[in-house]
Amino acid sequence: MNFFYSRKARKAFTLLELLIYAGILAISAGMIGRMVYNISRTNIRAQVEEELNSQLARFEENFRQKVGSAKKINSISGSFLSLEMADSSKNPTEFSLSSNIVYIKEGSGAQQPLNDYSKIRVTSLTFIPTGPISAAVSQTDKYSWNNQVGWINWAYPGGNVQVPIGAGELRGMTYILSDESWISLNCLNTANCGPSNYQVNSDANGNLSHWAWSGNHGWISFSCTTGGAAGENICNNSNYGVTVATSTGEFNGYAYSSNIGWISFNCKTGGANQTDICLTSDYKVKDLRMNTSAIKVDLTLQYNSTKPDLLISRSNSFVFNMISPTK
Repeated sequence: MNFFYSRKARKAFTLLELLIYAGILAISAGMIGRMVYNISRTNIRAQVEEELNSQLARFEENFRQKVGSAKKINSISGSFLSLEMADSSKNPTEFSLSSNIVYIKEGSGAQQPLNDYSKIRVTSLTFIPTGPISAAVSQTDKYSWNNQVGWINWAYPGGNVQVPIGAGELRGMTYILSDESWISLNCLNTANCGPSNYQVNSDANGNLSHWAWSGNHGWISFSCTTGGAAGENICNNSNYGVTVATSTGEFNGYAYSSNIGWISFNCKTGGANQTDICLTSDYKVKDLRMNTSAIKVDLTLQYNSTKPDLLISRSNSFVFNMISPTK
């Protein structure tokens, strides 16, 4: 009995059993391999995300330090920011984006990169002035010119002109010095919006349109796009308009009155055929949007990899307050 049991116990595997066991081993090895791969991939993605988060934190701290210690904004447009600094050795401090790299330049020093392109590239950077939704007109740059009535003051006491930062309606009144009369930019100024619902509008790009009203000189059109008697487009007959630079608040171009003619807003285009006459008559209208109390930064980073699954992006928005904005 023992001899028989021993020989039976040592019976070899059949071919079918071997195939089954080999299949099980292959499946197990595949599952283990896949598990190891997934764990490794998860760890790599976690490292990539940590690198992106760390870079965002470094950008945030850098922007916070520079904006927080700035006296005012020199220039802000898209991915470019220039700050006036109290420390003369760092004045101006400039940020810019070029070829997916953010650079900082302080004073007369060379540009320095703020991100390592081999690891992280910056795919989008936008600086936006924030704070008030409208701006008053500068007490220095406040005059437009008309050949018949002369200087028109956009910052005359009591006029309270407000220019929207972005799309919106202008408010307040400008003052004609020669005949001591007002031009109203919005019917709300005179509580006369029933029979005469008028206002000067601005779109998001700073293009002004529609009408202002002068008790002495009648209607004043700010764009040929709405210059017709019924507010229709007449640009085919007379192409004119007034713009406000979204980055600086500087006015340019011409408004039109059928009674007094053209009103020029900037000596850069104030001459015949809109030539520059600033050497002989230096004037312009400019609002104070540059004296904002804060800057919003929209930033998007992407991990630099040849593997599509590791092209991970991170976006964030920050708002940084200026400690001592220009008043």
